[in-house]
Amino acid sequence: MKIGKHTLIIDGNYFLHSRLFVIPSAKNKQLLGNVEGQAQLMRKLCIDFASEVRKMTPFVDQIVVAVDSKSWRKDLFPEAEYKGTRVADDSVNWTNVFNVYTEFQDILAKQGVIIHKVPGAEADDILFGWSTLLNNEGKNCIVWTGDRDLIQLVDYNNATDSYTLWYYSSKRKLLAFEGFQNLLDNADVVELSNDDLLFNMGSSDVLNDTLKNEFNNWITSNNVEIEEINCDDFIFSKIIQGDRSDNIKSVISWTKTNNNGSIRNYSITEKQAIQILEKYKELEGTFHIDHFFTEAQVKTMVDIMHDVVGKSTIDEIRIRFNQNLDLMLLHHNTIPDGIQKAIYSEIDKDFNIETRLSRLTQADHILEGTRWHNISKIGGGAPKGSDPFASLKVEYIEKQIEQLENNRLNSLW
Repeated sequence: MKIGKHTLIIDGNYFLHSRLFVIPSAKNKQLLGNVEGQAQLMRKLCIDFASEVRKMTPFVDQIVVAVDSKSWRKDLFPEAEYKGTRVADDSVNWTNVFNVYTEFQDILAKQGVIIHKVPGAEADDILFGWSTLLNNEGKNCIVWTGDRDLIQLVDYNNATDSYTLWYYSSKRKLLAFEGFQNLLDNADVVELSNDDLLFNMGSSDVLNDTLKNEFNNWITSNNVEIEEINCDDFIFSKIIQGDRSDNIKSVISWTKTNNNGSIRNYSITEKQAIQILEKYKELEGTFHIDHFFTEAQVKTMVDIMHDVVGKSTIDEIRIRFNQNLDLMLLHHNTIPDGIQKAIYSEIDKDFNIETRLSRLTQADHILEGTRWHNISKIGGGAPKGSDPFASLKVEYIEKQIEQLENNRLNSLW
């Protein structure tokens, strides 16, 4: 397996929201309600973006940002109330958030960052499209997100010797396919003399080892923890348990009235999900994601769920299971053809765009030439220092706000 250069594909929705709520706001004032707050968000976005790009530059050569649109899932499954529990926080001026984020995208696009927003598609769908096409073309990619649903994109493509990794920067967590650590630990070139090395510096094996060293240096210097997972097992468990954050119920759910008269809701637990998967493997020998689309194997899954958990009829379990597949699984059999065609059309158009990485490693470089570059002059002479990030060096800012960001994101993990 080869390391090669990577495309960094960013979950724009995660990136924006995880940065938004560490922005300080005046007491009893709406967040981003004035120009100073907008400037703080813009600078925060640029600082964090530049920080990660600077660290990854040795092994990344292209960057994509996936932007949310109204989801096809809400239109296709209105009865499921997909993401129906999410309510806009009126303590935030969302119009200003949208405007700053849109301008941030425009600024990045001028430096060759590919910004993709496809009508009807969520960022998840776009990330799926990019990772699939990149791997099919023999290109590696890293998905930068904090959304655990996207762990299902972790993959190794045997046919093209390429892969997709999942990276959560705030947790310094890198999820990879089984065997990735072994790939990093083993060099492709035996030890060479100086003369031999000189004449082989351009070989693919030497270049691959160089990238492995760069990748390992990034892992060590940033205390990145690698965890290898079986992606198919992960998504099996995820689908039958549902997703509370997206208001997707477990395949089996029920209520129970306690002695005091209160009603408690129950659903499939992680322990039960593991038990169901193990029983399935005992019968079938293994589990692969393609089994979701074979009638006989789906019947086996549903029967096992009924035997292990009960509480619902076979037909009820099958209906909920099929709905969860459509709502949660990122796969060419679940995403509508029209949405996929629109996504791949955009990818084909921009696939070979070169990202100007050298202009994206410092926040000041990203903002240069924009109205946000000199924070102290924004808003017709806002007082110097009104933006707490304005006069600080990037490295200092990273250390000071990292703990704040971690505290906020711990609740999302």
